[in-house]
Amino acid sequence: MAEVGGSNPPISTKASVLSEELGLRELLEELLGPEGRRRLALKNKTNEELFTLYDAELILKGRSAKNLEMERQILTKFHSYLNDSKPSPELAKGFLSQYSSKKPRTRARYATIIKSFMKWRGQPMDDFKVKVPKTLPPYTEDSDIQKLFDAIEHKQTHKGCIVRDSLLVELGLKTGMRRSELANLEPKDIHGDFLVVIGGKGDKDRMIPLAPVIAKRLKNFIKDMEPDEKVFKLKAVSISDKIRQLAKKAGLSGFHAHTMRHKFATDLLEKGVNIKLVQELLGHTDLGTTQVYLSIVDQGLHDAVATLEKENEGDDGPWGIDDKGNKVPRTY
Repeated sequence: MAEVGGSNPPISTKASVLSEELGLRELLEELLGPEGRRRLALKNKTNEELFTLYDAELILKGRSAKNLEMERQILTKFHSYLNDSKPSPELAKGFLSQYSSKKPRTRARYATIIKSFMKWRGQPMDDFKVKVPKTLPPYTEDSDIQKLFDAIEHKQTHKGCIVRDSLLVELGLKTGMRRSELANLEPKDIHGDFLVVIGGKGDKDRMIPLAPVIAKRLKNFIKDMEPDEKVFKLKAVSISDKIRQLAKKAGLSGFHAHTMRHKFATDLLEKGVNIKLVQELLGHTDLGTTQVYLSIVDQGLHDAVATLEKENEGDDGPWGIDDKGNKVPRTY
């Protein structure tokens, strides 16, 4: 038998030696690396085991209770849809197709949940996307806010809640707090000229400065409360209902609890506040979420339209004013 010469024996010889030492399965696992080994292990799991393991993964990622509940609901439905079949991109798409009548944002949310599961499973669905139309937050006039406060001031019932409701709305407008954050606010979170939002979206804490007037109102309102009481004694859903009812009395359509947050953001940007600071105050993780408000307050867009209007007002423009002050086409 010929000897192998040189300091580097052929690969086949190396593989033979390695396979004898490690065994074929161990050799395969060694070549796959940690991620490959993880995927191989998952491939041999039952669906019951897969979804149980993934649930633990979601918990470890620190999902909020609300998001975790929603993800579990969709994943449970996907589990039932699969029955005894192994998860695959094709079956995942079939499952998501059941929700084609849902709104784009809902379909996109469901798709994100299933795609995250499939990526963890080792079968990413990079070719599958749900297009969500770009929409702008509503723009709220200052006069609408005054109508809302007037509706609170002139309530015919529950007059004892006027001070609380007025403060609730003002705080929403001057801090941009989410309805859940307003519901969870406690006296111990309020510190003179600022308050701390504990466990906001994504369990992130943030500090929000308070204007002197509202800081004084808050201080007077909570002076007899225990540190861990809820300031407004309302759950998040109750705040939504209350704002909707007040808006209806004020004759405002489409005004809801989140509108106060939109108003806070647009007011700041209109006054020239740096968008990064607005992002921090709102508690947005992604700057792109905050940038949506720039489309509403972009002064350049307003100036462009104003320029066209000025051109039309000139002597050579196509418009004139009749004797009643109405704008009418010029006749030449």
